[in-house]
Amino acid sequence: MTTGFFTLGKCAVMAVAACPSCGRALCASHVTETGLCPECAAARDQVGHPAAAAAYRRRAHRARTSNEYQDAGWYSGFDAYDRSAFAPGAGARQDYLDDDDDALVDS
Repeated sequence: MTTGFFTLGKCAVMAVAACPSCGRALCASHVTETGLCPECAAARDQVGHPAAAAAYRRRAHRARTSNEYQDAGWYSGFDAYDRSAFAPGAGARQDYLDDDDDALVDS
């Protein structure tokens, strides 16, 4: 299960169940009252669990911004180059080095 607010990471607690809908492994604190994972519960508008409520807000934000940008695949359209700025150690690759005045991130 993915956890966190500003920095996402994997839940380090031992799994005790699996979501019957998607099969994702869940610890005791991430199982919703209906036995689903927070993402599947949010997809079914079951937001009683705090993690399901957060997943619901993330889904609503993605839906709202994709409508505003008029691109339903905006988030899924990023390739490895787009995501590499957020990858650990990316400062030593691609356009993140201070190599020329015309590089992507040089100031």
